[in-house]
Amino acid sequence: MQFKYVILVEQQTAAEAGAQARVQAQEAAAQARAEAQAAAAEARIEARRIQEQVQRDVQEQIREQVQQRIHIGEGQGVGFGQGPDGGPMIMVPPRHQNDIPPHVMEILTVFMVAAVICIVGLPIARAIGRWIDRRGLPSPVNAELSAQMNRIEQAVDTMSVEVERISEAQRFQAKLLSDQVRA
Repeated sequence: MQFKYVILVEQQTAAEAGAQARVQAQEAAAQARAEAQAAAAEARIEARRIQEQVQRDVQEQIREQVQQRIHIGEGQGVGFGQGPDGGPMIMVPPRHQNDIPPHVMEILTVFMVAAVICIVGLPIARAIGRWIDRRGLPSPVNAELSAQMNRIEQAVDTMSVEVERISEAQRFQAKLLSDQVRA
């Protein structure tokens, strides 16, 4: 039994050592995570500080350029850059007729041509189509003309039958005559 007890004690100590190693690894990971978060927070703070500094620098440059333009206008002696109270004033130049972006006129022209074609061309195309459809249909025939055509057709049929009878009679007579000549 002692032997069995020793094995169990050794297994328990190995399990405890594994658990301690896991706890130490988790603690190390938590510490590394905390350090990374602290470094990221410091980097964000530094980035904000740099961004604010850049914004201040750009605003200062813009202010300097505006002041230079104001001073240039004052140097010309025309009162350019002076407000009604004698303070500095920024004047926006008037818009010119050439302020239309490039290719806008071409796009407008194409659009207008397409609109005119649709408005004027569509009814014309429909009229031509209807004219072509009507041209292919036979003209309507009134009732009197139809009745007259039927009578003419019957008369022609009757004449053709009579002509056939006459031709048959002529063949018969020709045969009789040829038989008489032989006899």
